Amino acid sequence: MTEKKPRKLSLHKMIPNMITLTAMAAGMTAIKYAIVSKWEEAVIAIVAAAFMDAFDGAAARLLKAQSKLGAELDSLSDFVSFGVAPALVTFLWAMHDAGRFGWITALIFMMAVALRLARFNVSKEEEVPDDPLSKYFTGVPSPAGAGLALLPMMVSFQVTNSDVTGIISDPLLVGLWLIVLAAMMVSHIPTFSSKQIRVTHKMSVPALAIFGILLAGLINETWPTLTFMGAAYLFSMPWSVKHYARKKKSLAQGIKDPDDIDHDE
Repeated sequence: MTEKKPRKLSLHKMIPNMITLTAMAAGMTAIKYAIVSKWEEAVIAIVAAAFMDAFDGAAARLLKAQSKLGAELDSLSDFVSFGVAPALVTFLWAMHDAGRFGWITALIFMMAVALRLARFNVSKEEEVPDDPLSKYFTGVPSPAGAGLALLPMMVSFQVTNSDVTGIISDPLLVGLWLIVLAAMMVSHIPTFSSKQIRVTHKMSVPALAIFGILLAGLINETWPTLTFMGAAYLFSMPWSVKHYARKKKSLAQGIKDPDDIDHDE
């Protein structure tokens, strides 16, 4: 009886997992920067982890390298980069002055991220194929939650008045903000996902132009651009709830939603 040769894995199939590990390293690096009070570098590290998290799944699908190992690794990376790192960074930045309240708040945020990721993993296994409603996230996804958690820090980087900075970094306000975000992450609020972004051929050039403007903003005016992106996401949430309700009603009535029709022009 001949033994089967072990199946070899090509290097390009490992690229998505490499991106995921890099994102995890960025999250840990954010904690290191926070310990030495390099706040801007800490925030940049978490933002970099969020961008890498957005591309590792796309890279896995593009390279046809999806695996259970990659899915588990992605969840662990998200927990470190968007749960532990933001909780510790905000705690060391402002909430350590609030004593027990500050630490409890950091724990609540971290546990909310863990619960949100666990629910997401379970929902993926129970997901019905081709269900239009599955294109929505349930609650705020952890990368967005981490970015919003750092929003007060981003605003403080742009403010020169020490009195205003003191208000923005007030431990009570920052703690309450994290509790609100924790509730939003574990909530059942429908939020938009990247699966819903469709661009027609006619709009491809304007879409690339918008991307170029955002990229230029991130390079030249990092904090105002990131603040704008965070605020835009917050303001999009009521629209996503309304959009979800409209689509759910259309499906219940057997009406095909116009958003599900592909436009090739």
